[in-house]
Amino acid sequence: MNKKKKMNQALTRNQIISSIVWAAVILACSFNQGGSNKQIMYILLSGFFIEFLRISSFNKSVNKDNNEEVN
Repeated sequence: MNKKKKMNQALTRNQIISSIVWAAVILACSFNQGGSNKQIMYILLSGFFIEFLRISSFNKSVNKDNNEEVN
């Protein structure tokens, strides 16, 4: 049961951080409305790469925790 609770907390935290990242991306795009499409594309790509790296590291930590519990 403890493992389930830890996973639920980690997933909840992951979802909250993800929504904060994308809210920041949306705000940055809205502040940059007068800018070019290229600048907005860079902001969106930055948000994507931040999410990608964050999710990759989250998956590695979950796999590491699962391997430690099995051993």
